[in-house]
Order: sequence, then structure tokens, then C-alpha cells
Amino acid sequence: MHASRFDATLIVLRLVLHISEPNRQYSSRRKKRRLRLGTHKERTMKLTDEDKRKLDGKYGPAVQHAMEHLVKFGEAFEAEEMVDCHSAHIFSDYRTIGDGGLAFYQRLADMGAKMGVMTTCEPISMDLKHKHEFNWPEGYEEKQNAIIDCLRRMNVVLTYTCTPYLTQNLVRFGENIAWIEGNATGFANSLIGARGNREDSVNCPMASITKRIPKHGMLDPRNRVGSCLVKLDPELMASIGGEGAKTGDFEALGAIIGDFAYDRIPVVSGMPLGLGKEEYKALSAACSPAMTTTLLLYVGVSPEAPTLEAAFGGKVPKDIDTLYVDRKALRRMYEDLSTTKKSKVDVVVSGCPFKTIEEIREVADLLGDRKVKSGIKFYIHTDHPTYSLAEEMGLVSRIESAGALLTRDTCEFCMPIETMFGPEINIATDSMKMRRLVAGEGKPSWRYGTLANCVDAAVTGEFELPAWN
Repeated sequence: MHASRFDATLIVLRLVLHISEPNRQYSSRRKKRRLRLGTHKERTMKLTDEDKRKLDGKYGPAVQHAMEHLVKFGEAFEAEEMVDCHSAHIFSDYRTIGDGGLAFYQRLADMGAKMGVMTTCEPISMDLKHKHEFNWPEGYEEKQNAIIDCLRRMNVVLTYTCTPYLTQNLVRFGENIAWIEGNATGFANSLIGARGNREDSVNCPMASITKRIPKHGMLDPRNRVGSCLVKLDPELMASIGGEGAKTGDFEALGAIIGDFAYDRIPVVSGMPLGLGKEEYKALSAACSPAMTTTLLLYVGVSPEAPTLEAAFGGKVPKDIDTLYVDRKALRRMYEDLSTTKKSKVDVVVSGCPFKTIEEIREVADLLGDRKVKSGIKFYIHTDHPTYSLAEEMGLVSRIESAGALLTRDTCEFCMPIETMFGPEINIATDSMKMRRLVAGEGKPSWRYGTLANCVDAAVTGEFELPAWN
């Protein structure tokens, strides 16, 4: 059996929530079990009459089972009530959910489950267009296709992306979301003012099936206030980013903020106006490998932080924990994200989170007429809607003629990296998220730099220190 991240999550949820098998009948009036699930009157979480009808099976076994799970989850987290769920985003790759996740999806699909709100999905475990470029374990493609079949049966929109907020899943201020992806939830919370936690892999489809979700964490407006302060040096912000450096610089900055905040909500002052979605996408990457929360309140930018005082709920606490970020701090983070000083590279990866069309054009422009050095693998990652656009614009042919590969719908986090890159491999990247998420799988060494550094490394085979160093 394929061991997966999903299997571990499901085991924990079963222990905490005593998840039941989906094919058994359940009534909201059944006797109490180990977790407090007695009559409606005994419940600590308020349920509407419609919630109770769903729980009693009026809308079929799939909705009933999903609501049963959410009620258990809500009571375990002491949620006061359910709220409407307006959008969901769920796992879809075999590498992450494994056999346990596939069985979970198959059971839901066999019960006739349908997504009740706009529901998109994460990247999959392989690039189906370029599947012959990689070596896959036996049975890998069949299991991935089985997951896709389940998602199709449940009316999931097959985006295969980690940036749904840039494609089909557009949410609005105040809407409640159940998204599995950290950077996406961070972007929606921080830049749009939608409300959501980085939900677990079971809650997300259950919330979509029922159109409801327990009001906990970032879904409760009372929790959406700052608890620490980050001040950005004006000189740093005047020099950060630029051609070939947006992702590297802003993901490193996000790591600094995220490492400081960790399980708190940071209020960030000093953000210049006029930054684009690429910069904020890179900053939001901190919401998975650096922070456990998914809300950064950018003063003057975030809808809920028009002023410093508003970000803290009306008044800045006197002794608020504060971090000042300058050029020296960014330089240290660049150094910390490299695990070796070896200059020779074997693999170059970029596109975590996935590349936008502007970023793909940037890669093509940085390559120019140069060619990737023989023996070097250069992978750039995006989703298939953006890939199609890049193909139409001639960017795919420019990148491929240089010897690089623009992949669709997957990245190293979703692929079986432990069978692809061993400890002898040195990888150059401009993605803090990628570097932290998969650094231990296969045990390769890493060099962290800007996109310009990475493109040069792909062409020359040698990694040169970023300007920050």
C-alpha cells in the first residue's frame, strides 16, 4: 500500500472524531457515542433546521455522512455554529492522498456525492502531457487516473492547480471557503478578505457536499485580528523584487514574516502600493511551510487592515511583539534556504506556487537565445489553463527550444521525488515553498536564489550567489 500524507491525516482525524464508515445509516436522534453526539438539544454547536435535515438523511447518504463528519469536527473544535460554505478546493494527487485517499474518494463517489459549491482541485501527481519524461513507480498512473475519475464523477472542476484564485475559483470579500492549499487560502484571506482556514483533506470535500462548515479559526471574524507586528524597512522595499527576482525575494520575505509569526496573525506595515499578484502570490507561499495560520494583514492593502489600528481590532497593543525586517534579514534568509555551498547543479526547478503567464514570459525572456546545458534538467511548473495560453503565445516553444520543460498540473511536491532525486543531486530553486516542503524527500541538496540565478544555473551548470549575498 502506498503510504501518504493523507493516510496520516486520516488516522489522526479518525482518532479525534471517530469517523464512521459512510455506508451506515445515521440519525441525529441516535444515542450518544464516544464523542458527544446525542440529540439536537444536547449539542453544543447550534444547528439550523436545514442542518438537521441534512444530518437526518433528507438529502441522501452522501450529504448525511458529510454532515455527520462536520458536526463531529465542529464539536471537537468547539465551534458555536455552522456557516455557509461558498467555495472549496481539494486534493487530487496520488502522491499526497495515497491509497487511503483514493478509497475515501471512491466511497464518496459511489454514494453519489456531488460538490455543492464551486470546487476546484490541487495539482496531480504527474504531467499527463509529458508523462514519458519521468520514471513512475508501477501502478502510479492507474491510481492517479482513478482519482481523477472520482473527482469527475463528483463534479469537481479539474483545474489541477495550487493557485485557484487566479483561474476558476474566484471568491469575494466575506465569503467562507474550505481550501486545502496554504498559499491559496493565504491569498484569499489576506488580499480579498474571504474567510477560511487551511482546511484538512477530509473537511474540504465534506464542506462542499453539504455547503456548510463549522465556524472556527479564520472563519470567525473575531479571530481575524493581528497578534504581532512586522515593520518593513523602506530601503529594503525600494530594492526588493525587480526583473528576475520577484519570486525569490518575496518568498524569502514571506519566510521571514512566517517564521516570526508562526501561529499568530502578523500585521505587516511598510508594504508599497502597486505590487502585483505575483509578489503577493509569493508572499502567500509562507502560509504553508512557515506559518500555521493563513492570514497576513498588510496595512493599507488588506481589506481588513485599512489602518494599523484597524488591523489590531481598533487599537495597537502597547507591548506588541515586533520584528523589523531589513536587507540584512533578507540576506540571512537567502543563506538559510541553501543547504549546501556546492556551485554545480543538476536540476533547476521554478514554479511553486505555479507560474502565471507573466512569469512564464519572464522565464522565456531570461533564457533568450541561450540553451540549457547538457545533462541539466530545468523544470518550470504551471497548470494546464495557463500552459494552453503560453502555448498559444509561443512561449512553450521558446522554452522547449532552449532545452527546458514547462510542465502542466504537477510539481516536485506531488511527484514521487524520493525516487527521482537522491542525495547526490543538487537542486537550484527560487521557491522557498518548494525548498521547505520537499527538502527531506530523497535528501537532495538545495541552492536558493532568484529566477535569474536559476536560469543562469540551468545554462551554465553553476550556481552563482544572489546579489543579496
